[in-house]
Amino acid sequence: MRIGVYGSAAENNKPSANEKAREIGREIARKGHVLITGGCNGFPYEAVIGAREFDGHCIAYSPATSLEEHVHTFGFPVDGFSEFVYTPESFEHANDRYICLKYRNLISVASVDAGLIIGGRTGTMNEFTLLYDWGKNIGVLAESGGITNEAIQTLLKDIDKDRGSKIIYDAEPISLVKRLVT
Repeated sequence: MRIGVYGSAAENNKPSANEKAREIGREIARKGHVLITGGCNGFPYEAVIGAREFDGHCIAYSPATSLEEHVHTFGFPVDGFSEFVYTPESFEHANDRYICLKYRNLISVASVDAGLIIGGRTGTMNEFTLLYDWGKNIGVLAESGGITNEAIQTLLKDIDKDRGSKIIYDAEPISLVKRLVT
């Protein structure tokens, strides 16, 4: 199974929240699943660090068009990733970093079987709505801040549109992954 981990790319998260993100990555790797992220820092990268402890396969869907741009323009990490998928240079908007960030969201979510949400802001909400609209199952790490506090529940109530996604809320990383993949 290909599981996307989406969340805040901020690097100043609480150590306890970072550890939960790492535990999610460890559990994904222990179960033999592929971990997909947007190649960024923060919670998604913490999951990559955890997955690599168990030789997990981690794929970065980068908004960049090359490894050099991934590192030097976006300031994103490379250690721990097994492979990278870049924005095509031929993409009409390849020179607009903000459009490429959302293009990356679209392509990475399209490639996963299910997604996990940890904290997050507008980019994570974009990934959540793509997962939801495409009927993919979603795990939400409860109490991880950002959109997991209230925004997701408010959105689901206000849109009143069932797309078939199973949404699981759990504050415990191992339980969350287990419930998502069964």
